[in-house]
Amino acid sequence: MDLKTSLAFIERAKQAAEAVHAHVAIAIVDEGGNLVALEKMDGTQLGSMKLAIMKAKTSVNYARPSADMEHALNGGNYMIGTLPDTLPAGGGYPITIGNKMIGALGLSGGEGETDANLAKEAVTTALQSLK
Repeated sequence: MDLKTSLAFIERAKQAAEAVHAHVAIAIVDEGGNLVALEKMDGTQLGSMKLAIMKAKTSVNYARPSADMEHALNGGNYMIGTLPDTLPAGGGYPITIGNKMIGALGLSGGEGETDANLAKEAVTTALQSLK
């Protein structure tokens, strides 16, 4: 995951958020969970920056949308809450090209389902434009 690619994903996330009048922070991590890029839209609460990073890391660490972890926790799988460096909340989404995960996007600032939907939309549309 390079900076140029990361910024393309962030731009797609900002476009998706603006379309629904959301103010979010967006983080991109590489396949090792290392922060590559972070942007906070104007009007976004400061705490959303750390949450976006944690959601992206959760997604890359467990190779799934972070919303899956939230749904498992809400479904009674309380062990999810004990996993290290995990934020079981919607808004993290893995970035996979071919069969290789190259990183993840984390987004925070809206409600849980809004964050999850925006993250998925941003990754999906960005991947289509990269083809």
